[in-house]
Amino acid sequence: MHITPILMLLVQLAVVLGACRLMGAAAIRLRQPRVVGEMLAGIMLGPSLLGWAMPGAWAFLFPAETIGLLNALAQLGVILFLFLIGLELDPALLRGRGRSALVISHVSIVAPLLLGAALTLLLYPLVFNDTQAMRFPAAALFMGVAMAITAFPVLARILGERGLLKTPVGAISITCAAIGDVTAWCLLAFVVAIGRAGALQPAILTAGLTLAYVAIMLVVVRPALRRLQTIYERGGRRTHGLLALVLLMVLLSSAITELIGIHALFGAFLLGAVMPKGSSLVQLVTQKLEDFTVAFLLPIFFAYAGLRTQIGLLDSVWLWLLTLLIILVACLGKFGGSMLAGRAVGMGWRESAAVGVLMNTRGLIELVIVTIGLQLGVISDAVFAMVVIMALVTTAMTTPILDWIYPRRTITAEVDQETAQQEWTVLAAVARPQSGAGLGRIAAMLCGGDNGKSRVYALTLRPASADDAIFGMLRVDETAAAATVAPVVSQAQQQKTPAETISFTSRDVASDIARVARLKRADLVLMGFHKPLLGGGILGGTVHRVLTGADADVAVLVDRGVGQARRVLVPWAGSAHDRLALELARRLSRQGETQVTVLHVRQSESPDPPPTQPNLTVMTVEDLPPVDAVLAQAGKFDLLVMGIGEEWGLESQLFGFR
Repeated sequence: MHITPILMLLVQLAVVLGACRLMGAAAIRLRQPRVVGEMLAGIMLGPSLLGWAMPGAWAFLFPAETIGLLNALAQLGVILFLFLIGLELDPALLRGRGRSALVISHVSIVAPLLLGAALTLLLYPLVFNDTQAMRFPAAALFMGVAMAITAFPVLARILGERGLLKTPVGAISITCAAIGDVTAWCLLAFVVAIGRAGALQPAILTAGLTLAYVAIMLVVVRPALRRLQTIYERGGRRTHGLLALVLLMVLLSSAITELIGIHALFGAFLLGAVMPKGSSLVQLVTQKLEDFTVAFLLPIFFAYAGLRTQIGLLDSVWLWLLTLLIILVACLGKFGGSMLAGRAVGMGWRESAAVGVLMNTRGLIELVIVTIGLQLGVISDAVFAMVVIMALVTTAMTTPILDWIYPRRTITAEVDQETAQQEWTVLAAVARPQSGAGLGRIAAMLCGGDNGKSRVYALTLRPASADDAIFGMLRVDETAAAATVAPVVSQAQQQKTPAETISFTSRDVASDIARVARLKRADLVLMGFHKPLLGGGILGGTVHRVLTGADADVAVLVDRGVGQARRVLVPWAGSAHDRLALELARRLSRQGETQVTVLHVRQSESPDPPPTQPNLTVMTVEDLPPVDAVLAQAGKFDLLVMGIGEEWGLESQLFGFR
């Protein structure tokens, strides 16, 4: 049978995707980020394992003439991934963080950068000796950037999964990572310019062209993107043409920066960074591209990087000692620098160490950078293998060390302290008068007992009609709007909680709910739904889009005539969504009249046990299917508070999450 190139490519893709999914699932079971397993899968498919154990099968599966196709797909995946990272970088993260974030972020870049450059003095005569392109300035700068990088997406996921985003440690870490990402990519662009130019004068020309292009993106392209956002909001659902236009802009921006001489990835990242943050356009683009990029294209990049990783080149004790030295220097610069900077700005040792551990996460971004270095000829194959191992070790060590330094009980205590000190805001979005009573009762119970520190916003929106377009005005029936939100205001006043009403006519209800939540800095968006969720219900329409697009946490009330909710049941599987459900249930119980019961379904692989707290009872059920256990107990309680999770029959995709 003749094996055509397309058949071989399809087989390769199937093997790569299968291996990455299996190893990613294994990493999650070991409480590691999925990216650790996917990186290992790529290395296992390369010469380091499969090529060593089964050289014939490896040569058949990955013949040299097909590597170019994999490389092209891998580079496209990384371009889209860097564009998505740019979309995630929100300048709002920098507001209110002050001197602490700036000091820590800059020290966490400068310290490893200098240490990496200094380490190159030792490494250069030993392992930087393959090509003439490995000039010392380029090699030193490259090693410095490789030491200084932080994997912003991995860090953000770790913070979300552990409930750290609402703590000072989480806020500082995510801000420092955002600043560091921008700084590191600018430094990398400079390194690439030097590596490609080969001399000072061409490098200066490249730097000048880069600055000019950045200025054009800020002065010309960013306002144009805002106008494009306005056109999208007014134009409705014509998403295919708009998405095609955005992808065209990504490709053009990448091509321009590749032509300038600073690599195509920088153009994709820059375009994502200048797009209007928090807009429905960004939400649309992210929703359409993220799943395909992360699930399909990035595993191809892992496989390509694995094919280039030759751990067998580290064939002596001294080479492994050099690898260990690279790991130690990387941790010393990133972890040590961030921790000492945290102490210098007044953070405690525990908090400073936690920030240092989080900033030491490198993950996929390190693979991207080291692959660029290998393509430019700035590093050798041996150095490539060493840095890949360093990326794996520093990413894998993050979760266990963080568990030791910053255990979950400390996180819970800090979240409670932050909640007690800050105003807590609920945005209750009321679509119809009959749903106002239930939403108002839950909103008031969530905010009650805060001694006036909480606030409720009662929002009702009237969808724009054809008449509005004809008459050129958006009219609001104030009487009808007041009647719709009146139950929410009444319930809040009974709990002595400040309440404010908001009503207007909307062309895009879901986007406006998310926008109002952002403007009012709501901690929770509370919405109503009128179909059962357990047993096959699907969320769609406005509710689904708010869940997808809102920055705040979102709770959906399926009202079956909720009363005082004195008995509350919280199913527990230990996920981030379950922790939010438990947090909301605890808020309901603060006035002493509500008893919260946590349903812990213990199976062969038990999740983390729920925390022990006052007014909280844990009910343990052995070896029952989770959905059956919930359905068996739900009828005994007034209110069921559930997090999204497939174990509860609530698949995350139906809610707009992954």
